[in-house]
Amino acid sequence: MLWYLGLPEDFLKNPEVVSDGCFRIIEIEGEEQWLCAEADSNEQVLSVLQRNAIKQGSSGPVAFPLFPSKGLRLKKKIEGWLDDFQRLPYISPYEDFSSLDPNSDVSEKRVAGVLHELLSIFVDNSAERRRLLCLRKHLGLPQKFHKVFERHPHVFYLLLKSKTCFVVLKEAYNGLSSSAIERHPMLEVRKKYVELMNKSEAILRSRRSRKPLVEIEDESYC
Repeated sequence: MLWYLGLPEDFLKNPEVVSDGCFRIIEIEGEEQWLCAEADSNEQVLSVLQRNAIKQGSSGPVAFPLFPSKGLRLKKKIEGWLDDFQRLPYISPYEDFSSLDPNSDVSEKRVAGVLHELLSIFVDNSAERRRLLCLRKHLGLPQKFHKVFERHPHVFYLLLKSKTCFVVLKEAYNGLSSSAIERHPMLEVRKKYVELMNKSEAILRSRRSRKPLVEIEDESYC
């Protein structure tokens, strides 16, 4: 997960240098090291959805921002279920969920909330679907939690690229200022790196063909 979180490979040697007090490393049974969200003793750790609800002054249950894809139409029965789903209690990824019925809709909303929070803190707000499977046990997710991506197409987008399936958080790419998801500073660094690599490839092709170099336009990085 270091790549997705924008952390250096030697992060575990000096976590306090990079974390800036936002999280810390804790030891778990079996000598496993986990990332723990850090907060003041009087401050509650809030998810992106909770911060967004506070920002908008919402007093009702925390709901997911929905972004329907063009051409995607839900049946009226599913639309009714989605409306009820949005009104269900929201269990934060940072709260205890041991008393939840794993087969309930509230539990499904908690799973969707965990995945939403996870993708919101990734650098480009997306990840390979198969790489998320290894987090199932650590995040308390059900066996087939990946079905949430298909059941909630207004929240998540499945992108097939180079024979690999990626999960993209739609909220991060909606372009609305009302979203609580901030653009990761590492994203700009990676964009410049991609532009440099593209330019280097063009220079090599020019030298091999002995043709003058044609400046290529910068491609946006997603």
